[in-house]
Amino acid sequence: MRVKSKDSVSIFGFIGKLLKIDLTTKSINYEHINIEDCRKFLGGAGYACSYLYKTIGKDTPPLSEKNIIMIMNGPLCGTSAPSSGRFVICSKSPYTNLWGEANCGGNFAPELKKAGYDGIIITGKAETPIIIKIFNEDIEILSASHLWGKGIKETQNILKKEEPKYKILSIGPAGENLIKFASVNNEGRSAGRTGMGAVFGSKNLKAIIVQGDSSSPKIADPEKFKTTVKKAIKFILNLKTTQALRGFGTSAGVMVAHGLGDLPIKYWSQGEWDEVFNISGEKLKENLLIKTKTCYGCSIGCGRIIEIDGKRSLYAECEGPEYETIAGFGSMILNKDLNSIAIANNLCNDLGMDTISTSGTIALLFDLYNKDIIKKEQIDGLELNWGNSEAMITLIKKIPLREGIGDLLAEGSNAVGQRFHVSKEHIAAINNLEVPYHDLRSCFGLALTYAFSPRGPCHTSGDIFKVARRGNEINFSSLGVEKIDMFSDDITMAKYSVIVQDYRALYSSLVSCFFSNPPPELVADLLKYLLGYEFNIKTLMITGERIFNIKRLFNLKMGLTSANDSIPKILLTPTNEGAAKGKTPDFNKLRRLYYAVRDWNPNTGRPNPEKLKELDLIDY
Repeated sequence: MRVKSKDSVSIFGFIGKLLKIDLTTKSINYEHINIEDCRKFLGGAGYACSYLYKTIGKDTPPLSEKNIIMIMNGPLCGTSAPSSGRFVICSKSPYTNLWGEANCGGNFAPELKKAGYDGIIITGKAETPIIIKIFNEDIEILSASHLWGKGIKETQNILKKEEPKYKILSIGPAGENLIKFASVNNEGRSAGRTGMGAVFGSKNLKAIIVQGDSSSPKIADPEKFKTTVKKAIKFILNLKTTQALRGFGTSAGVMVAHGLGDLPIKYWSQGEWDEVFNISGEKLKENLLIKTKTCYGCSIGCGRIIEIDGKRSLYAECEGPEYETIAGFGSMILNKDLNSIAIANNLCNDLGMDTISTSGTIALLFDLYNKDIIKKEQIDGLELNWGNSEAMITLIKKIPLREGIGDLLAEGSNAVGQRFHVSKEHIAAINNLEVPYHDLRSCFGLALTYAFSPRGPCHTSGDIFKVARRGNEINFSSLGVEKIDMFSDDITMAKYSVIVQDYRALYSSLVSCFFSNPPPELVADLLKYLLGYEFNIKTLMITGERIFNIKRLFNLKMGLTSANDSIPKILLTPTNEGAAKGKTPDFNKLRRLYYAVRDWNPNTGRPNPEKLKELDLIDY
């Protein structure tokens, strides 16, 4: 079907159109992008949240045809701005029943913009498995019956043979079988968190492929924008962090995190581990690395392509594990076998599962087994002694097929706890989502990040653990954030945490990689010269705060209360060794301070009317 061409809304930085597809009726249309919402929320997650707030509610079942998927790029996408070729997939999460957001790199977002769209809105449900094929204004809904049941790698290989120039977004068996933490994959890069792959699967949507040949978005002041881009790239290339990411990828963080007490060990119970070097970025580079990989428009290149055990014919072009994956399948279960971690990563990527939730749920099972709370007879006869990598891989394979204990694991950590009568206080999950692998006992502000992140615990929604740490190169002093004692739980830590959360909320709308950290004043200039209206540090921060608060309002609409703003006891119990030995924040104190800084009602968790008015959110 060809979508009839009409003039797009004229707005710098945007194409002006959203593709709208109803899978139930097979109707294909488009709508103009809302200029007012672009000014208030930019693109990406902020725009999507505003849209979804108005269109779905508490009673909308996440895995029903009534739920809506939005795939959004951002205003910087398609320009020369560094590391801005990312996109977000947003919906109501089937895992948390709250705000669902998964952020992804790769090459899909700029291709979608070249095809003439700032995003895609998908409603309804197809009767049988389908593919959405987009070539500019030519849109087709095709059968995916020949792909259903296949892994992501095979799916993408088949589609590449059929349409070699198209960029591919697809799910694996985990999404098809509605695994609550199923991911969506863009040719090796994953939109992992909050179960967006399950939402795809619930709509019988196997893949979206896109190709475009239109021009880039219009820029208000091309020359000044170009000059600012050069300044930003020069700054990024000169950072030592950039060199570390180029050399080792995110696995560079393994040894650093261990030295700071930031790496979780033995299901969050241990502060240091003698075997940590065996799973380090240095070991990965020495033993497994073939070459590096770069997302569209990125000047960093943190991606790794590896081979496992020298079996190149079987594992060639295999994505290397990121820091989070290494921690989850490594230190969390005392597994020192880096090969097995790489295999686990490859399995999760191919089956279509978030590595954080997969590994966190499996690690909980290991913990319960080693505490003698569960017996092997209850878990398909598996012996989950610490470090048993073979059992770990067996469990991964069981989950997407819901085979045996895999059917329980597919529902996540809290479901495991409920089955085996374990209190949520002893499970490392918040709002049903597994906590990522940075230890809040090494940076007390991280407790606020985890408790208040809109999609559930998420270190990328407020990386105070990096920004305020002495010796770190990220300089947010223009935002009012200075270096601070990581073990502070005072008003300054609460204030800094809020500022960084608001700034990263802005990044979720741009949509930019949070490894790309030019000074905020350069980001403000990029937006000013791109969008054609005044953008400064103040505008930057009020926009970020508005985006963060609209996500909060979405969650409140879905039923969240201040009781959700909590941290389980397991994460607040001090370790007996390591750099953070004996340390833990006074979370109740930090939470009170946080509400005050945010101007939220501590009894309801709701932003006060004056704050909503200040942020131009009173209509919500």
